[in-house]
Amino acid sequence: MFLSRVSKSVGRALTVALIGVLTVGSSASPLPDSRTALAVARLSQPTQVIARGLAVNKEKLREFYSVRAFRLAWDENCVGLGARAATVYDALMSASADGLEPSDYHVREIGQLAAAVSDVERTERDFLITDGLLRYAEDLGAGRLGPRQTDERTQLAETGGLILYLARAAALDPEPLAALLAALPPVTPEYTALKQELPELRRLVESGGWQPLPDGESIHPGNHDPAVPALRQRMIVEGWLRGGTTPAAKANPEFYDSSLASAVAAFQAKHAIRADGVIGKDTRAALDLPAEARLHQAIVNMERARWGDLPRVGRAVEVNLAAYALNVYQDGQPVLNMPVVVGSSDNQTPIISTQITTVVLNPNWTVPPNVIKEILPRIRQDSDYLAGRGIVRIVEGGHVRLVQPPGPTNPLGRYKFIMPNDQDIYLHDSPDVVKFHYALRAYSHGCVRLKNAAALAALLLDDRVSTIPDGLDGIVQKGETRHIALSKPVPVALVYRTTWLDGGGRLVFGPDAYGRDERLWKAMHKPRAPAMGRFASQASKGSLL
Repeated sequence: MFLSRVSKSVGRALTVALIGVLTVGSSASPLPDSRTALAVARLSQPTQVIARGLAVNKEKLREFYSVRAFRLAWDENCVGLGARAATVYDALMSASADGLEPSDYHVREIGQLAAAVSDVERTERDFLITDGLLRYAEDLGAGRLGPRQTDERTQLAETGGLILYLARAAALDPEPLAALLAALPPVTPEYTALKQELPELRRLVESGGWQPLPDGESIHPGNHDPAVPALRQRMIVEGWLRGGTTPAAKANPEFYDSSLASAVAAFQAKHAIRADGVIGKDTRAALDLPAEARLHQAIVNMERARWGDLPRVGRAVEVNLAAYALNVYQDGQPVLNMPVVVGSSDNQTPIISTQITTVVLNPNWTVPPNVIKEILPRIRQDSDYLAGRGIVRIVEGGHVRLVQPPGPTNPLGRYKFIMPNDQDIYLHDSPDVVKFHYALRAYSHGCVRLKNAAALAALLLDDRVSTIPDGLDGIVQKGETRHIALSKPVPVALVYRTTWLDGGGRLVFGPDAYGRDERLWKAMHKPRAPAMGRFASQASKGSLL
């Protein structure tokens, strides 16, 4: 749960401080002052509440201020912003450090009201700070976009009680309040690495980025090519090569020497390309991607990381379609990983969040409609096409299915992992082992092929293997089809993240094979109306800490 993560991140000192605030604040009943009466009147009106020309979320504000008997939260009877108001304002101003836009949180309007004197202006300032804080906390802690705004997100995080939590936390002293706000974003290593990368990416954008390389053929280390001077400059701009570096022994400037090749190899490793120093199609495309696109890539992947697709307790499986990788986690720690093959650009694997319920050994393969459409011309040309591949026709209820029984050439291999979903997507083994050695592995018709399906089956069924006669290998060798249900379904998420950490913990910027990054960037930056309440107060359910 999001709030429990925040409380845990802030630490025991903040928890004790906040508990003290809740105890004292809940019993205090001061007489209402003029600004309290004004707040009650403004939040009780049937029309929209406008503060400094901006519409604020009346329902959320009413819930927030009702916890405080409608006393203002950030007004400290001083000239300008008080210490607690300034703490919140500083957090909103720094939203760009997490890839968000400070302007979404009313920072300009709050600044204009910093020296507010009249009751009306001070009340509006308080409303704007609170509305901005609620938006900021929601965006930073659970993501800016919901399932209706992007097809990449399957569900919302459990964040009930956020309004109540922040309403009570508003009485904290500046230091613990700042600690609470700092604990809002995810604490995963990938998110932290992306956040650290943002300033450099912004610097590159502001300095003009880089020019694309001249068109040409592949360039190998040791060759001469007219594009080498531009390549060298490209490596210098992004810091892969020290400025002023010249070819070894003052050779021809078009000579692709070892120092430049080493810089290119490091660049390739950072961008999920085989680090051989060869300037081929994939390397050229990565080099030519504008600095703005790299900045957008980092920001949209921070948004994806805020969604928190997998539980951090127990066992869970994640397939990152963009990284062509499967990882199994136990209590948040990786215990198994392997390369995968995912859907092609014409048959993209969808984003799914479900559970693995069953492992099928030696599965049959029912040829799906999109594959039938592909092979239909061959079937018409060759009457033995199906028989030659062991595919048989099965007629049931007037419907014809094309089915390939278990065997060494069955496209599902020896293992199939059933994960109920409405798009008939599953994980499976594959006899086509060659494609697992490719750097870019988008070749399937939508399902996910696993390089080491046997290891995944053994892990998911580790508590059942001892009760299975002959064991998994014995059943596989016999060729018998067997459905084995997991003792407990395991959560599985098929996600799309074009940045990730490699085995050494280094941040990788991979390719966007499905072209989703810019689409998500545009969705994040559409103007939005004040959001209706997404968080339900859980005050009746006890302590939030």
